[in-house]
Amino acid sequence: MDIQTITAYNQDAQSIAVLHATLIPEKLYQQINSHFIKHGQTADIGCGIGRDSFYLQQQGYMVTGVDASVAMLAQARELYPSLNLHQDYLPDLTTLSENYFDNILCSAVLMHLNKQDVEKACLRLLALLKTNGILIITLRGTHQSDKRENGKFYEDIDIKELCQLFQQHYANVVEHEIDLEPKRQLTWHNLVIKKN
Repeated sequence: MDIQTITAYNQDAQSIAVLHATLIPEKLYQQINSHFIKHGQTADIGCGIGRDSFYLQQQGYMVTGVDASVAMLAQARELYPSLNLHQDYLPDLTTLSENYFDNILCSAVLMHLNKQDVEKACLRLLALLKTNGILIITLRGTHQSDKRENGKFYEDIDIKELCQLFQQHYANVVEHEIDLEPKRQLTWHNLVIKKN
């Protein structure tokens, strides 16, 4: 993830925390409830202010929250002191162990990586999963021609190519849902991937 994006998240952490408190991703939570392995070891990659990590914890998952932004993690620790959180970032995620997680949530993260790092990140996420583990990815683009929105980088990710990448590396895309966000006129893609 580029420095400018991380800096933007650090600067905006408090306002993002306020915004995210009002946004409940109901479709995402339905996918989690339908597909994640119950009570499994679960990583929330790009956990931000910890909202989704806390939801997972409340549902009985053993959660590790990871984010690149120190300020976002500070907000998460303040809001949800019971969470297990630490700093790390895609595409490398060097602090996490391979074949360890039953479930991985990577919501609103991949689009902040350049094309080369998107592929590397996806392979790293698969490596962290146990066999038959579940990965849920959400992502969106931006309307900005320079791929920058409030300082954050947004890569234009080809969903078909992304699905092919997973299939080439022994994983099945079991669900692809498109979720429209009318307020900001954004199209979200939610993918559920199972590692073979």
